[in-house]
Amino acid sequence: MTTASNPQDAVQTLNIAQAIQLALNNFQQGKLDACIYLCDRVLGAEAKNAMAQQLIGLAAFQKGDLKTATERLQSALLADPKNLMLLSNMVEVFRSANRLPEAVSYGERAVAQGANSAPVFANLALAYYDLGEIEKAKTLHQKALSLDPKHIASLNNLGSIARDEKDIDVAIEYYRQVLAIHPDHYESRNNLSTVLIDLDRLDEALLEISQIQAKDPNNAEALRNQGRIFLMRLELDAAERLFRRALASDPNQTSAHIGLSQVYLEKNHPELAQRAAERAFELEPQNASCHHQLGLVKSGLADSDTALRHYDEALAQDPTFAPSLMGKGHIYLEMGDKTKAKETFEAALQLQPSDTSALVALSRVSKPKSPNDPVFIALEQELSRVENMSISKQISYRFSLADCYDALGSYDKAWEQFERGAALKRSTIQYDADARDAQVDAIIQTFNAEFIEKLRAYANPSAKPIFVLGMPRSGTTLTETILASHSKVYGAGELNDLRNLFEQFDVASRAEFPNCLARIAGNTIRELIDRYIATLNDLSDGAAFVTDKMPSNFDLIGLIHALLPNAKIVHVKRNGMDSCFSGFTRLFERSQFHSYEQAEMGRYYNGYKRLMNHWEAILPANAVYDIQYEDLVTDRDTQVNNLLKCCGLGWEDACLQSHKSKRRVRTASITQVREPIYQSSIAKWQKYGKYLSSLNATIGNQPN
Repeated sequence: MTTASNPQDAVQTLNIAQAIQLALNNFQQGKLDACIYLCDRVLGAEAKNAMAQQLIGLAAFQKGDLKTATERLQSALLADPKNLMLLSNMVEVFRSANRLPEAVSYGERAVAQGANSAPVFANLALAYYDLGEIEKAKTLHQKALSLDPKHIASLNNLGSIARDEKDIDVAIEYYRQVLAIHPDHYESRNNLSTVLIDLDRLDEALLEISQIQAKDPNNAEALRNQGRIFLMRLELDAAERLFRRALASDPNQTSAHIGLSQVYLEKNHPELAQRAAERAFELEPQNASCHHQLGLVKSGLADSDTALRHYDEALAQDPTFAPSLMGKGHIYLEMGDKTKAKETFEAALQLQPSDTSALVALSRVSKPKSPNDPVFIALEQELSRVENMSISKQISYRFSLADCYDALGSYDKAWEQFERGAALKRSTIQYDADARDAQVDAIIQTFNAEFIEKLRAYANPSAKPIFVLGMPRSGTTLTETILASHSKVYGAGELNDLRNLFEQFDVASRAEFPNCLARIAGNTIRELIDRYIATLNDLSDGAAFVTDKMPSNFDLIGLIHALLPNAKIVHVKRNGMDSCFSGFTRLFERSQFHSYEQAEMGRYYNGYKRLMNHWEAILPANAVYDIQYEDLVTDRDTQVNNLLKCCGLGWEDACLQSHKSKRRVRTASITQVREPIYQSSIAKWQKYGKYLSSLNATIGNQPN
């Protein structure tokens, strides 16, 4: 016959055996097109040549053409039905094509015809595993190991099965067996790293990763695992860089897209987080982790229904996927359904009894009333291993245990955990108290009466917004919930929209408020404030009024007064030591970075006071309605009535039963807002007074 070793070379005469051998050589060297070309020429001379069909099928498989691969291998089998190696190869190819019953049938056929090699049993085991027949898969892998005790694929896969079954020690042992035989088996070393990360053994995991990167610095899975570690340590910039490097090496690595989405969520960029999560979902729509990450993103965007649907999809894919149970539980808690939240967190705890996350969540559902509370006992028992937790888990654990001690009146023990948790949290964030003081100075210097009058030309007449603002932990959530219990009011919670519209208008400059205003033309200012009102209209569900309860909007009071002259501004005041102490002892999700060091907290409070004094001096007397938290909780009826009148709302009894509201509340005050109004938090700081000398010296214990 006439053929060539390469389509571009001169044609030379080879017999069929020589052509097949040359095609095989090309296949083994990765020259797939040359292999296919040669085999096609062979088939032109001998249409039923099984080896030519098989090589074309395997080359197509390597190129990702599963349709051609399966068709050619089936043709090869018709010509050579007893070829055991062909049958074994067909198991792998048909499994990859998700034609699992056929894959199993070919593997069983090979075994029935006398195949007795480790690769045959290992391939068949993988097909059974994908069908969900785990015990059958384990048996076949063990059979492979009985024939070859050093069979890498079966050792690695048995490790992964053990990991799936939560038999972590066995999983680690299998992975270490692989590495003892083949130290450069990156898949097993990455699998081992993943298990160690799941166990919070981060230093050990980094050591394994470093051994991969010493020889393969761009290994995508190793970079992804390293990114996970930095994410758990809340080193977000480093984590983002690593996930990006992983994706540069392998753009289709689903887990790296998920990791990037997690980083964006932590950085409070929900739109970017959604984009990354959607890309992961496009790659693997049946992956539980992809559904879960979309659930987290949608939850952060306050789309509870969609979030719950994604969590349910994740659990449908993997009923043991505890993170989605946790996600559902948090939504139930935010909706005020403590019964469902408790049941869901308990189910997550059963699946992952060694993970403190579910215990922490359960402690939030219901504070302990005695030292015999089982959740408290279990939580306290974890104290002996707290140093071995990742930083992110240790922070949430210490704050939760501190809350439990506080509820039981063990204030010294509570303070120790609050202080350690706050110090850890402070070590993970960037906050510049000097820069904050300078920002307050800039706001005061910018917003004089003349500048406010200049802005007035671009005002929007809408009366829809009701701004509820003040120091964090001053009672803003309670006040908003009272208003949102009125039939004419939609409670939108803490919205970043108003500040973001102005600060993110010129992304290149990254100028913060108020410096961002210098770069925005007047007509654009009108467009931005109109866009904010459009956002409220979209949220309002037909309500006449919408509350925006972003506490730090006290920075923007001058802007609000100028551009939204008909909006209501409700300023919630509280004793300075109480609001600062409450902030210091609360773990915020992605905000209030000033809250984790006493002097910084005090300086932030002093800046707030300076701003409020400035607004009082330059704005009309009725521009801001002040409500005192202490008065609200001691003289509820009078204060609620006055609040409603200020906002142009008629009396409704529901406003006195605001704790019964079923609306979702996403705030650090999530549990308190579901309780009837109480007075026990007044002067609570005094129980910890001996520990608060730095804060007290900074703000002078002045009332708000």
